[in-house]
Amino acid sequence: MKRVLLAVMLCFLVLFTGSAYAMETVEVSVDGKSVSFSDQAAIFDNNKDQVLIPLRAICEALGAQVEWDAGAQKALVTFMNKKVEITINSNRGTLNGKEFALSADAVIMNGRTMVPLDFMQKALGSKATWNADTKSVTILDRNVKIKMASTIGPIDAGIVGTLAEEFEKRTGINVEFLGAGTGKALEMAKSGDYDLVMVHAKALEEAFVAEGYGTKRIPVMYNDFVLMGPASDPAGIKGMTYAEALKAIMDKGAKFISRADQSGTHVKEMELWEAAGLEPKGDWYVAWEGGSKGNSATLKYTNEQQAYTLIDRATYLALKNEISIVPLVEGEEDMLNFISVIPVNPDKFPQVNAKLAQDFIDFMTSDEGQIIIRDFKKDLYGEPMFFPNAEGWQGKN
Repeated sequence: MKRVLLAVMLCFLVLFTGSAYAMETVEVSVDGKSVSFSDQAAIFDNNKDQVLIPLRAICEALGAQVEWDAGAQKALVTFMNKKVEITINSNRGTLNGKEFALSADAVIMNGRTMVPLDFMQKALGSKATWNADTKSVTILDRNVKIKMASTIGPIDAGIVGTLAEEFEKRTGINVEFLGAGTGKALEMAKSGDYDLVMVHAKALEEAFVAEGYGTKRIPVMYNDFVLMGPASDPAGIKGMTYAEALKAIMDKGAKFISRADQSGTHVKEMELWEAAGLEPKGDWYVAWEGGSKGNSATLKYTNEQQAYTLIDRATYLALKNEISIVPLVEGEEDMLNFISVIPVNPDKFPQVNAKLAQDFIDFMTSDEGQIIIRDFKKDLYGEPMFFPNAEGWQGKN
């Protein structure tokens, strides 16, 4: 009996020590900063030769947002333009709707979602390295990809995503972008957290450069703004100049929706009112509180209100089958919408990826990039959404 008890105790001892040895806690750093874990740490499973990391702690260290869907047993990660879904007890996930496979299943440990290390590259484009000697994980994000703050319109239209995807295909370099109105995008870039900014308000852009935040304005593309309104046109502006049209809208008190958010669209709108010698005010002029959601949201709201607004042509083309309001005033030089990129100044922010940002700019302004812009969805809408405008392109075309 004693021998049996001793054998059982030895088995438990072997199992206990083997289990303890199989799961080792590892250190993790993100862009040189150590990550602390409140409960479940990153681990290395010796038996499976596999590193598992806590999803929430690592993603939040990168600045990503993580949500948990208890019903679906699914984690949702939002990071810049990336939306990732990963399901527990599955090695499959989706990135912006496209499926990817991981080296192991996502699992729950201590109430935390744990994912294999290759999640960082496949889902978020970050570089993750396991050092077996030091039992540590190094995650690099800031200096292995390009981060761009961009005005919302070109993102909603799809041209930003298309250029980013084509650049990544050719170089393997990931481009992440986050949309905001031009004024907000420039403010975001002043943090040094972005490598370049894509915007469309010349005065704000020049101030950004003059203050030392950016190096120079680089033309990339343009389209134009149009005055949209109900097909019934209660203010009777169809065929007028923009100055005549704005005066007619004001005189008749016809509802006008303004983004009112210091976006490029709002800045252009205010420039046109000023050029017409008018100051819009009154109940008819609506400074829409949802304007920061972008041109698409603004145009949809204007359509609901059957009102007038100023919007860029790309947004109109993308939504024209969903709305009943129509372009009524267009085609004037003052209504052109020039879109530029500005590299963030590495002298002010040494952490920016100046070389990678310039590589992306060189691609966008090359003949190849300009042709992508020229032909973007032209076959779908029967007219261009954007026109190429790089300096080199202007000289040759």
